[in-house]
Amino acid sequence: MNTRSNTVERAGAAAGLAAVLLLVTLFTVLPALPAPNRSIAEIARHARDERTGLLLGAYAGALMTCALLLFGATLAARLRRAEGADGGWWLVALVGICGTAIGIAGNALEIVFIRAVGHGVTGRPLWIGYGADHWLSVLTAIPLALFLFAAAMGARTTGALPRWLAWLALALSVLFVLGAASVTGDEVDGGILGMPLVVAYLGLIVWVAGTSLTLVRRPRVPAIEASPEPVATS
Repeated sequence: MNTRSNTVERAGAAAGLAAVLLLVTLFTVLPALPAPNRSIAEIARHARDERTGLLLGAYAGALMTCALLLFGATLAARLRRAEGADGGWWLVALVGICGTAIGIAGNALEIVFIRAVGHGVTGRPLWIGYGADHWLSVLTAIPLALFLFAAAMGARTTGALPRWLAWLALALSVLFVLGAASVTGDEVDGGILGMPLVVAYLGLIVWVAGTSLTLVRRPRVPAIEASPEPVATS
């Protein structure tokens, strides 16, 4: 493995671990806006009372997305080297991880909501910013699923990741697709389809941490050589 590839993969591994730390912090430490089954007045009151923590959470969410992008791009680069000239799963993985950047739009909408409350906006107009932020965070599961599916297929083909990580990524991609379907229901928490989304995010923490350690410890898989074309003989 050359020095430049090693440096990139170490950076990607560090970004993956940072994304895990930020995601855990968002889930366990930083405050979040109440669920949409509360009245808009109660949600606005919470936004005023927890203003600093919520703004810090939006900032941490944007940082987490950027760290995840660097991690995903690094993994896509490893898949590209492992697949060789005829591979394509690395490109699908790259498209999927780039799609998660929509999460930053959700963070921005949360900031807009908090600022609007701070400027005295009340009543129904607040639902526009709040609702968009809530559902964007759910639908981010779709590009995540695409990224994980491509990473799983590429890893199974090339051995770029341990087998258990490849199978875990495949299972998580299915859970994310099912969980994102919770937007079709009437329940605030997604109902029965909300549980796969929770499990998928918990599994994502394990998968990203495990893959990050693999990027550091496991040597790069040599590129698959394309079989030579047969030479025509007269």
